[in-house]
Amino acid sequence: MISQKLKFYFCLGTIFFVLLIGFNSSQEAFAQEVYLGQERSFNVQFDYDLFGRTTVEVELIKITNNLYFYADKEWLKELSSGNRQEIDTKLYNLANEFEYKIYPNLTKVFGNEDNPGIDNNSRIIVVLHKMEPIIGGYIKTEDHYSTQFYPHSNMGQIIYLNTSNILSLSLNNLSYHLAHEFLHLITLNQNPKEEVWLNEARAEYTETLLGYGGEWEESNLRNRLQQFLRENEVSLLSWDNSSYDYAKINLFVHYLVDFYGVDILVDSLNSSLSGVDALNYALKQKGFSEDFSIVFMNWIIANIVNDCSLGEKYCYQNTFLQDFTLFPYTYYLPTKSKSSLSVTDSMKNWEAKWQKISGGSGIIKLKFTIPEQTPIDKIPYIIESVGGEKTIGFLDFSRTNIQEIYIEDMGTKNKAIYFIPFIASFNEENKNYYYSWEASNVESSMQQEGEIIQALLKKIDELKRQVVFLQTQLAMRKTYQDNASCSIFSQDLYYGMNSSEVKCLQQFLSNLGNDIYPEKLVTGYFGPLTQAAVQRYQKFKGIITTGYFGPLTRSAANQTL
Repeated sequence: MISQKLKFYFCLGTIFFVLLIGFNSSQEAFAQEVYLGQERSFNVQFDYDLFGRTTVEVELIKITNNLYFYADKEWLKELSSGNRQEIDTKLYNLANEFEYKIYPNLTKVFGNEDNPGIDNNSRIIVVLHKMEPIIGGYIKTEDHYSTQFYPHSNMGQIIYLNTSNILSLSLNNLSYHLAHEFLHLITLNQNPKEEVWLNEARAEYTETLLGYGGEWEESNLRNRLQQFLRENEVSLLSWDNSSYDYAKINLFVHYLVDFYGVDILVDSLNSSLSGVDALNYALKQKGFSEDFSIVFMNWIIANIVNDCSLGEKYCYQNTFLQDFTLFPYTYYLPTKSKSSLSVTDSMKNWEAKWQKISGGSGIIKLKFTIPEQTPIDKIPYIIESVGGEKTIGFLDFSRTNIQEIYIEDMGTKNKAIYFIPFIASFNEENKNYYYSWEASNVESSMQQEGEIIQALLKKIDELKRQVVFLQTQLAMRKTYQDNASCSIFSQDLYYGMNSSEVKCLQQFLSNLGNDIYPEKLVTGYFGPLTQAAVQRYQKFKGIITTGYFGPLTRSAANQTL
């Protein structure tokens, strides 16, 4: 005979067992609810959707080893039976590309995607819906599922593709769009704080990385190049999600990988940093001497000359990009004597402008004025001969804010002058920095020739000062090469400190000359004289003059060392 107490526990256990069976059964039913023809609802990006919808009704039209393909029901209604069959074949081939090429190659290079899975299944969802014509696709994370169907959401990520591309694009181009969006899923997992421009740059490069750009006429790279050629200025880091934004970072990332390898993209992604900082980290990791500002400058020059004979990195190495050059904004200087023109313009951080002067005759004087607050250190210029040969020079504003050059034989031997004002640094965000230039015809009279001679003598004096400065730099480097303890600054230094590294800093400042540290005291104590010297050095380098020897100032000093 069973006691009342035992009966109670027996009944309680039975109830628990029944509930457990019921829970498992509901879980099993939930896991089995994905089937072909199934209708569901997904949230979509309203500003990408062709009709401005926030949700779209879809039907599951294909299940493959790695993917669920859901399609916009309104789009499906419009398709003929022949189109349905063609789409089925294309999606089958696209799924094969994803399974055997896109997924294994991208995860091998960049790492895995964030994919928690859906219905106890690790397949990635691809939603096909009608989008604006310029949109190829986008991604959304699990919070964009419709909770109507997933009340206990534990979903993976979704890739959205434009239905208009399914029939119109080649398999290569369609595969690129899928690869582009899949790399965003990887980035979301590896470095969710990545800046948009660099995130998109990596995704744009998937076409070349996976070999989908072989058919030039249908390639994404060709379209991006055509969009890039429409502009004559670039703000590399800004992002408005325009076609030109994608074009500029596509061309830049091809240049970057041409000279620094795809590992630059991988190492920067796997760092804890983002954007320019991440790329600087990757460049340093791979042992390159250039930082991002130098890479940016070389890239803007390459776009106007694209000729390896003029400089090792003034060109593209990609076969499809070896013959193009940009069309700069052109100013015409009349050929009459005493003709002149002057321009005042502005730029923001990480911006460059490709400009050109044509016309003029005889000797052309080109004068640039850079206000002290404008962080322009140098301006590349190119002189083009009548035969098309180009020579490159640089105007250096590191020690003076006014520079002049004279170009002879305009109209006879030379036909154009190109120049590229640019800012390659982080300064006050969204601030406009101004500069001005003027070009004029110079008469070939004795008086004018005398003025030219005086200008050249002034230039020689400036060059002599720079030679002295460089000699000081060389002597300073030798000093630190002989003293390994002063080889690099590894920590921030500030007022009141007393250490051997402060002593190294004082020696460093002393070697820069009387303009920086006239007292030349090397005591190891960071006092007011050292602070004032740091401020002078910061002003010389275009850094905010705080007197604090922090990351930016240390980086500038370490580059010299």
